[in-house]
Amino acid sequence: MSSSATYEQLKNIRERKVSGIVGPAITIEPTVSVSKIIGMMLRDDSYDVFCMDGREVSTINARELLTSRDVTNMKISPLLHKVQTIKRSDTLERAAAIMSHNRMRAVPVVEDRKIIGAVNIKEIVRLLNQENLNWISASDILTPDPITIGSNELLSSARQIMTTKKIDHLPVISGGKISQVLTSMHLLHFAKPEERIGSGMRGPNTERRFGSKIGNAGSTRVPNCLTSAPINTVMSAMLKADTSCCLLTLWDNLHGIITYKDLLGILETRIKSDVPLYIVGLPENLGNAQIIKEKFDKIIRNLIKSYPEVEEAKANIKTIHNPESRRSHYQVVIRVMSPYRNYSYSELGWDLSKVFDALGSKIIRNLSNRSKKRWKTSIRKVDKKDIF
Repeated sequence: MSSSATYEQLKNIRERKVSGIVGPAITIEPTVSVSKIIGMMLRDDSYDVFCMDGREVSTINARELLTSRDVTNMKISPLLHKVQTIKRSDTLERAAAIMSHNRMRAVPVVEDRKIIGAVNIKEIVRLLNQENLNWISASDILTPDPITIGSNELLSSARQIMTTKKIDHLPVISGGKISQVLTSMHLLHFAKPEERIGSGMRGPNTERRFGSKIGNAGSTRVPNCLTSAPINTVMSAMLKADTSCCLLTLWDNLHGIITYKDLLGILETRIKSDVPLYIVGLPENLGNAQIIKEKFDKIIRNLIKSYPEVEEAKANIKTIHNPESRRSHYQVVIRVMSPYRNYSYSELGWDLSKVFDALGSKIIRNLSNRSKKRWKTSIRKVDKKDIF
């Protein structure tokens, strides 16, 4: 089934109000130490925490906390970054867009300048799993060829991969096979200072623990499905195992991984255009949001002039926060679908408008050349007697 059909079928889910799935939110004060925040997140198994500061809400997640070094003495305030909020009357589509854009697993619900709760990504997945989506294959949404790490590698190496690549899941290889999956939440346990025996004081042993080998750290309760499995099978397995990812294999080879964030892409927002265009993660409070949509539409309209085989295109926008800078930058991935194959292009930058400009030039240049080459090849294959 096409993306257009998927979009129409999930209309009721996208337009559903979040009021029915608002759960508790972990709130913090900006003056609290990083180590205390880590303890709260581990105690409540919470990937995100939120801080209300006047009319604005700031947040930080588990992976971002892994960049901290002096967790005992450092306050959390320098690491926090602003995030959009929602109200009870907002839709699941809006909540999903904010989560996708900020790489969050929960979005805060604010009323009367108070955080009254949060909408968790797992609850949205539960609602999606109630729909019959078995015509969507796992191969349609998986992240291919995930980064892996050996069990003999150091925990510090896993931390570096997660923080630099902006990922939360690392399949661990032992004896030539995937033995477990290490997540940012697992690493958070090693970031928390231990209590010194007999003194009741926290010891500065964090870096020493990250110098240990990965070994058995991680979880073995990660579901494993075939790449051809229906998406409902994947969601059911993840919810049953209470994990945030599922490994995808074919002939015992790891082909990809699906996380809750990949599943949110099903609730993509469609842009009005001659060709079906979808965009995920565009922040609504962005001043030039409409300009970004128009640029995306223009990219594809210009592309069709030289590459008319385009059937649809999708743009995924993510914000990457730098703890050492208050300035964020954007990672944009555009996928162009045609009858022959799918093409993927990515770009990184501070200015979202310029990122789309760069992507537009790259896409049109690349696919226009491909179209010319295919046309020349088809001409050479024509028999001369068919020409005259």
